[in-house]
Amino acid sequence: MPADAPDVARVVVATPLPQLDRLLEYRVPAALVGRVGPGMRVRVPLRSGKRVLPAYVVEVVDEAEYAGDLAEIEELVSEAPVLTPEIAALAREVADRQAGTAADVLRLAIPERSVRVEQRWLEVRGEPVARDAETVIDIPEPPATYTPDDWAELTGGDDRRIALRVPTGVDTVHPPGRREPVGVPRALGLIADLATTYVAAGRDVIVAVPDFRDVELLGAALEVRLPADRIRRLDTRAKPAVRYRDFLACLGDEAGVVIGTRSVVYAPASRLACVIVWDDGDDSFEEPLAPYAHTREVALARQRREGTTLVLAAHAPSVETERLVEIGWLRPVAPTRFRPPKIVPSNAVIGDEAGARGARIPSAAWRLAREALDSGPVLVQVARAGYVPGLACDSCRTLARCRACGGPLRLARAGAAPTCAVCGTTNAGWRCPECGGERLRSIAVGAGRTAEELGRAFPGVRVVVADGETGLVSIGAAPALVVSTRGAEPVPAQGYRAVLLLDGERLLAREALDVGLEALRYWSSAAALLADRGSAVLVGAEEGPGRALVDWRQPAYAAAELADRRALEFPPAVRVGTVSGTAAEVDRALDAVRDLDGVRILGPVPDDDGSVRATIRFGYAAGAEVARRLKVEIVKAATSGRPAVAGRPRGRGSTLRVRLDPPHLF
Repeated sequence: MPADAPDVARVVVATPLPQLDRLLEYRVPAALVGRVGPGMRVRVPLRSGKRVLPAYVVEVVDEAEYAGDLAEIEELVSEAPVLTPEIAALAREVADRQAGTAADVLRLAIPERSVRVEQRWLEVRGEPVARDAETVIDIPEPPATYTPDDWAELTGGDDRRIALRVPTGVDTVHPPGRREPVGVPRALGLIADLATTYVAAGRDVIVAVPDFRDVELLGAALEVRLPADRIRRLDTRAKPAVRYRDFLACLGDEAGVVIGTRSVVYAPASRLACVIVWDDGDDSFEEPLAPYAHTREVALARQRREGTTLVLAAHAPSVETERLVEIGWLRPVAPTRFRPPKIVPSNAVIGDEAGARGARIPSAAWRLAREALDSGPVLVQVARAGYVPGLACDSCRTLARCRACGGPLRLARAGAAPTCAVCGTTNAGWRCPECGGERLRSIAVGAGRTAEELGRAFPGVRVVVADGETGLVSIGAAPALVVSTRGAEPVPAQGYRAVLLLDGERLLAREALDVGLEALRYWSSAAALLADRGSAVLVGAEEGPGRALVDWRQPAYAAAELADRRALEFPPAVRVGTVSGTAAEVDRALDAVRDLDGVRILGPVPDDDGSVRATIRFGYAAGAEVARRLKVEIVKAATSGRPAVAGRPRGRGSTLRVRLDPPHLF
């Protein structure tokens, strides 16, 4: 070991305690000097060695900033440099923006360790990789649907920010090693072409997609374009060892494409050229764990830090993307040679008969489905999963609720007793508390009941139910009726011959700010799976988002929605946050930001758990200072509890919680 080797390690401790959210310095023991390096996992003592916690080494330096004696690192857990400098800096930026801790971000960024996988990776690290000439990667031809300038903008270099509209339709690919061909949406095929172009040039690409279905389909598209070892999947559904293996592969010197769900945006990549987020409006990108940073916001932060190309691709852009387009941060790119899918509103194909207008599936939709089934599968999209997800008294229409907890009742299958959707209690012998009636009627029809009705209407036709529980990703080209909930549509090998979009009015009847945008996005994604000569029928909701769907003018609808939100000061025109805790804690936190320009405080109001909650609105320019001041209050609250004293109970811990940019607040 060199005599002048640095022996002071600065680490970030893997703890959610806000008072420890900073770099801590430790002395590297003599036996580990020269072995401990940036990115490695270690264990360090706290409070005079009474506790030992995991940590990541951020840097190793010659001299400490702290003037006193330093505690020593307890143990070197792993020599794999799993925390790169870029991800360490990104974690710090995301935590600061969200008033959270870097440790919480790293918990999302770095997967669980597999010792056996890691040992094998360390053994072969740095060994040359032998390749045959046939593994040379061909650069895809520019698609005819975009101009050469647009394609050059997408693939020509770094520091580009693009809102990309993608073509519709389905192409058939036959990945090596698979028996049957697979249908891949052309949107994902285009993303695969973009990624391949960068990888062929020796650069890395990260692609974030909403769920496991998209990971599987994008993987199939990439398998026919790239060698298998250039594709890394960071899918949370994968086994921990497999996920950790692909994570370590991202640390290598060979260019590749990293695909995955929400947290893939944190993947390490030494030559990162492009980050692509597919369908950023999908609520799967909303992080449910602290510090609650949306995948799109992390991608934007990473683009600013590393100067990469950023592509937000979608059929129906989110209102957040539209805002970035309007302020000039994103450049819109759309197909120039493009024929939108044929979508017919139900009111255009039915007469004035009241019965026809009230039907859940109009006769014209029945005819379209019957004709389309002669040549291939037909998709029926419904709003709700289950069999009968909503029940009411047949006499007075009072909602049927559980006798035990008051939750809504539902039917799991035909002939079953009603059960509670909340606690699962069976409510046999239910009686209406208002009129005493004993008969129930359905007020909502789910995918299971719809499939049962269609099976009777189309005898001899295979009926497939696809929802969040079935996990169906793709189907063949044979005729079938596919009844699917929103976002769970399997992709047929050659596209759907027809698509029926049901329950439009019910879908828009929910009380939520994003209801129109969500409906338009779900409808657009389903219609985009049509075969080239297929047609879709939208039942109900012909105006607003329905009209935007029929005209295929989703950006215009997002722009109108953004204008309305600016007038009402709703996100994303402004940023919002919630502050909850005891009344005293919330008051102190609100006092810390009350004097900032543009900050508006709503509340506080009592919350369901006995605490209080306040909502704050603030402009983007004030965001950094709002987050900093609220973080200070979080640390104060966490460290102000009464310390433990012999013979006296410890003071109650802080309940102050801050969440910035919470989804579905209004």
